[in-house]
Amino acid sequence: MTTIIWAPGDLIMASNEGVEVRLAGVRTNSEVPFYMGHVPDVRGIRVDLVGVTSRVTMDLDIAYTAAIESWILERKSHGQEAAGARPLMPGGVVLSAVKPAITDNHDTDYRLVASHSAGTGTEWDGSWFFVPEPPAAVKHLTIEFTVNGRPTGKSCRVQLD
Repeated sequence: MTTIIWAPGDLIMASNEGVEVRLAGVRTNSEVPFYMGHVPDVRGIRVDLVGVTSRVTMDLDIAYTAAIESWILERKSHGQEAAGARPLMPGGVVLSAVKPAITDNHDTDYRLVASHSAGTGTEWDGSWFFVPEPPAAVKHLTIEFTVNGRPTGKSCRVQLD
């Protein structure tokens, strides 16, 4: 279990394409999804973020729905090749640009090994998975955020219980 010790009061860690991105949780001892070099039953750290619902997210969702409908019609009328690639979900585009980075006072090398963002029913949710699980001596984690590689200036610290 983790407890947030300090963070912005609104938990907004980034903004991308007009969408504010809020910290939704940090879990240690989280099961890590499959990744290259995966060992069964690997545990690590999961950082969850969400795009804050706003007029911008609603407009992006409406535009995405229209783009999907057009794409489906194009596929039916002219075939898959003519229709091209399926339109990207706006939540995936917005959230995939946001990256958390984790440090502790023991210089543990936390590596991002998997992530996912947006999907049916989770249009504005994203999760990032890091290994290793924090060593027993670590009592705090600091998480800093970037958007497209640029620091947001926002961070949080969590206490490990």
